[in-house]
Amino acid sequence: MKTGRCRKITITVCIGSGCHVKGSRKVIKRIQEYLEENECDVDIELKACFCQNRCTEGVVVKFDDEIVTKITKDNIIDVLEEKLSCGG
Repeated sequence: MKTGRCRKITITVCIGSGCHVKGSRKVIKRIQEYLEENECDVDIELKACFCQNRCTEGVVVKFDDEIVTKITKDNIIDVLEEKLSCGG
């Protein structure tokens, strides 16, 4: 986790059974790797939770109160770059 300068954002990844089967642990690992490799202008808290009641929509990730569905280990970096102010 990088400490930023401006705002704080909480990223919450669902690890319930449906999301687990669809790769939520791999998504978490990719988020952790991204945060270690990039400096962000935000304080980031990474959390896990159980069921977001969107089990048929792939891995569910919340950015504060915004729910994003159909997350995979392959598209999470694009989503992070869209949601965060980080540089490579």
